[in-house]
Amino acid sequence: MSVIFPHSLPESVWLIGTVECPAATRRAPSACVGCCRRFAGTVLDRALVTMLILSFGVGAAIAAAPQSLSIDLSHQQIGSPPPDFEFWRAGEADRGHWKVVREARAGSLSIQQSGADRAARPSLAIYDPVSAVNAKVRARFKLLNGSMPSAGIALRMTSPNDYYLVRASAPEQRLSLLHVVHGATEEIAGVDAEIAEGHWQTLEIVARGNGFSMWLDDQWALTAFDYGEVLEGRFGIWTERDDVTRFDQIEISPLT
Repeated sequence: MSVIFPHSLPESVWLIGTVECPAATRRAPSACVGCCRRFAGTVLDRALVTMLILSFGVGAAIAAAPQSLSIDLSHQQIGSPPPDFEFWRAGEADRGHWKVVREARAGSLSIQQSGADRAARPSLAIYDPVSAVNAKVRARFKLLNGSMPSAGIALRMTSPNDYYLVRASAPEQRLSLLHVVHGATEEIAGVDAEIAEGHWQTLEIVARGNGFSMWLDDQWALTAFDYGEVLEGRFGIWTERDDVTRFDQIEISPLT
């Protein structure tokens, strides 16, 4: 069961998944009603706030905030696979299709996937050090070539054949939330989106509990809910078949 919110809402609105529109379908979702505002329930006077800060320290408040982990490519060896990643293709370990490359104009480094086998299944590069249930993941991608140019972010991967995926597809001009179970892919929700080839675009996802919110080029695009089992997993980047795709500015922020 899923709940889909395909239209823009004010930032002050928090979406909740307690209502499912009976007219909604996976391919043509209807807007559902199920949102609420978050209000501040308690007001503290200045003296109490000052006392709390002195008692617990500013450092404790900073430590409670989620820390963003940015994957630094600046010192990586060009032509080699990036460290701290596991690479999978068609459910099997594969390091031969991922490498660090230098951008011709900017001179910065990025991670590139490329392959010539059009019959092969999608490829994954999973960042090994981070495992979480809730997280915000952000990355830039550039589609360079391929029969089905697409890029994505993999979420909560428990095995190479079991994960959630947010996919940006140029042929379909669509942003989709997919669930991969035992290698079989099912679309939970999707929305029309402008996916360009040969240009850098930014994809960001916040996965919290059963909810997934997606932004494309810093514009909110879709929020959907899936009521399957919520499991801890790892996060990474994804490409389709024989695509030549680049990624950089990858950030993974575990959330409480």
